[in-house]
Amino acid sequence: MRSTTPARLVAATLALVMLLGAAPAGATTPALTPVEDGLKVALDAMRQLATDTRYNHGQKKTTKPRKGLPVDLGKDGRLTVLLAGSDWRAKSGGERLDVLMVATIDPTTGKAAVVSIPRDMAGIPLAGGGNSGGMRVNSIYFLRYRNPAKKHGAVDRKAMKRFTADIAAFLGTEIDYWALTRFATFANLINSLGGLRVDIREEVRDSSYHHRSSRGIYFPKKNDYKLKGDPACKPYPAKCHSALVYARSRKGTMGDGYNSDWKRAERQQEMVRAAVKQIIEAGAGVALVGRLLKVRDKIDTNLPKTVEAAGQLFALVHKLKLPRGNMKVLAPATWSYLAGDGTVRPNLSRIRQFVDNKFYKVKGR
Repeated sequence: MRSTTPARLVAATLALVMLLGAAPAGATTPALTPVEDGLKVALDAMRQLATDTRYNHGQKKTTKPRKGLPVDLGKDGRLTVLLAGSDWRAKSGGERLDVLMVATIDPTTGKAAVVSIPRDMAGIPLAGGGNSGGMRVNSIYFLRYRNPAKKHGAVDRKAMKRFTADIAAFLGTEIDYWALTRFATFANLINSLGGLRVDIREEVRDSSYHHRSSRGIYFPKKNDYKLKGDPACKPYPAKCHSALVYARSRKGTMGDGYNSDWKRAERQQEMVRAAVKQIIEAGAGVALVGRLLKVRDKIDTNLPKTVEAAGQLFALVHKLKLPRGNMKVLAPATWSYLAGDGTVRPNLSRIRQFVDNKFYKVKGR
């Protein structure tokens, strides 16, 4: 796989989330000229944002949002989004948010940062006071906030708003929006892209992973490795090509060490980058929007679903800077520690030190 800067790929990740909900629901590929025109106008307009600055605590200069822009940058002038992946299944009760990433972008300086929160993180501060105790972060949305009267397949947007507020309180920063996708539709999303090519830097062996009628999976160390939605996998030495399994496996070994929740979080970040890169390289205009129309229903978000909003965000791709030091998985032992009950407890002072330096520091927390 050809190298692409992490800055462009993480910026494009947020652009993808925006674009997936941007095209009109009734649109079809042959009639996309207004969408293309709207994107061009929006891109041109959003590039002018760099001329509007104001002083913010801890961040020197940052963007002063103009009135009327579709995407609200919040009080801090930054764009910060919670990206969540759910294990929801049609025939199973409950729902856990096993993938949790928070990405932030300064529209003027181009500086960005991303943190991934382990699914077993517990004892996090809550927006309403107190903390989550022994409840794992991946269960808070469903167990604390989701309305049980809602249908099994419905996304409770009010509950997602409250959960997002909890994650903001935990990190000590402002989060403007959330975006949610479910693993049940993840395979279809990957297939709609024509598969996914990733660089596997360390082989993955998980003998405990149950996949359909088989047990055990293996991904070899290889560049430009082709993943599909969710084809059947067999035990080692058979090579698994399931994108869903690659994103979910968290046991066994990875290279010379153990596979884990935080190791798979790193793989998930790489998969997101690869998917966005693939979409961008498919081409602009009709080709790009046509591809996005195929996958737009796979993501639920409270971001504005307009072409202008998509252009506002997509314009950030060309200016962002994201060094590897700005990408963290909040794993033990640096960012958290293993508790006796099997949960991961946060090193809150260390986490917030990073957030204060890389995200906007919210006053009064």
